[in-house]
Amino acid sequence: MERWLKLSLLLCIFGFLKEIRPSEPYVTHFLMGPWKNFTANEVYEEIYPVGTYSTLALLVVVFLVTDFLRHKPVIVADALTGVAIYSLLIWAQGIPLMQVMEVLYGGFMAGEVAYYTYIYASVDRSRYQAVSGHTRAAYLVGRCTSGVMAQVLVSTGAMDYLELNYITLASMVAATMWALLLPSTQSSIYFHRDKAILPSHEKDSLEANDAAPPERMARAFWYLRRDLVTAYTSSSVVKWSLWWALATCGFYQVLNYTQLIWEEVVQSSGQQLYNGAVEAVYTVVGACSALALSSLRLNWQLLGPPALAACALVQAAAVYTISVSQDLWLSYAAYILCLAAYQALVTIASSEIAKLLKEECFGLIFGVNMFFALALQSILTLVVITWLQIAPREQFLIYGSYFAVLGVGFVFVALYSLLKGQWRGVTLKSLWLPKEERADT
Repeated sequence: MERWLKLSLLLCIFGFLKEIRPSEPYVTHFLMGPWKNFTANEVYEEIYPVGTYSTLALLVVVFLVTDFLRHKPVIVADALTGVAIYSLLIWAQGIPLMQVMEVLYGGFMAGEVAYYTYIYASVDRSRYQAVSGHTRAAYLVGRCTSGVMAQVLVSTGAMDYLELNYITLASMVAATMWALLLPSTQSSIYFHRDKAILPSHEKDSLEANDAAPPERMARAFWYLRRDLVTAYTSSSVVKWSLWWALATCGFYQVLNYTQLIWEEVVQSSGQQLYNGAVEAVYTVVGACSALALSSLRLNWQLLGPPALAACALVQAAAVYTISVSQDLWLSYAAYILCLAAYQALVTIASSEIAKLLKEECFGLIFGVNMFFALALQSILTLVVITWLQIAPREQFLIYGSYFAVLGVGFVFVALYSLLKGQWRGVTLKSLWLPKEERADT
């Protein structure tokens, strides 16, 4: 087996194991049930927001530490953090310890940057597209398997919601052990740059820095600044990144807080929860939608703004439906529509951004976009949940309005493109990429 394929396989198995978390679709029900006895207000005002703030606070630190330590130590630490999280979730009691658990969860989410950048420091650039597809597939298969497992075990009565956490904990232990098998990387993007990927005029200066850590540190930050300036002076990168960050903020709010509304519906109706099945369906629908859109090879420079506007408006309608519906199945359907639409369009947005970047700064730019998404999410959480303490259904009216404003904003972006004449002379044929460009992508 070729080395790059072996590395990709090792990393994909780790990613799959890390996503086997069958307790996650039911975590709100678990916290509010007899195992923890928290109220809805305690869960969404005092516990969940801590995770949002922690991810934001730790993301930049984890990115820099990952690059400095060259990935593997951070991947192992991330898996160990997962062990600690689910140990606390199983055995700890009280809000303070649940808040500690959420701080660790913030670090766990931030640590994903090590997983997604490890492979770029380990294989040749010609393999980037292949290994990116492998790691994405491992994530989706893990999420889907986890959702199906959770639903089958709960619906058959084989396990209760506490016991699902034992499976998750075992998976985190297995992921930790597997992470130890990953080979260490010899290079990283900024602090330990591989001479082989550098132009000749940079190699001499890098060699001079090998014996001088302060100069190497200074040069790493110089590379960071250069890549940021180069990327964000492109109006196309800014446009796609803006939607990516804003949509990701809304996506995480819906993902994190919808379970509270489902819990309210179930308590009033006595219905059984099918959260695991819904997570599996949303993952499959999102993956198929993303695959279908990406295979069309459309001219997204032209079609991007109207498509992003349409996606946000569909999400707005779905979130409004969740906020007012008393029917669990209608709420489930709206949730699947909202999240699958995001998964489809964020894949296109990521692809379009990647086309405009140097390969070695993919991780940096996506990390910065995630930072802005989390910053906005933290502000939204702080205002809506911590300060105003708005009830979940009213929160979702706000989130629906958020998506509506995002959609209207990109309608104006599309109209601006029309007024600038970018659509002048456009034909049905020109909405598809030329053959030579399709081959390149």
